[in-house]
Amino acid sequence: MANKIFGSRVKKLRSERGLSMDALASALGVTKSRINMWENNGVVPRDEVLLALSNYFEVSTDYLLGNDEMDGKSPEESATLHYLQRNLKELNEEQLEKAKNILSTVFDDIFNDDEE
Repeated sequence: MANKIFGSRVKKLRSERGLSMDALASALGVTKSRINMWENNGVVPRDEVLLALSNYFEVSTDYLLGNDEMDGKSPEESATLHYLQRNLKELNEEQLEKAKNILSTVFDDIFNDDEE
């Protein structure tokens, strides 16, 4: 299946990180020719490679496939949100509750300052 949006997004993400096709291929355990096929022909990889690619670049598979325009957020904002979400998922219940309380306090402080 060809998807030109997929190809352009992979190329953009790789370029933004200053990665060569060889470096990305090595990181994902695929060949350079695979990366080339993705970027230039819009060939979409199998599911497990697509997931590895989205995890590597810290973006959603929907974004890679063109199904998600990142809700109007810049790639930097999205990467930050993905980073927070991924790390929160790794916390146990006690740690997650502490994080929730801290974030709640910080958000209350930020948003209450805006109202004053």
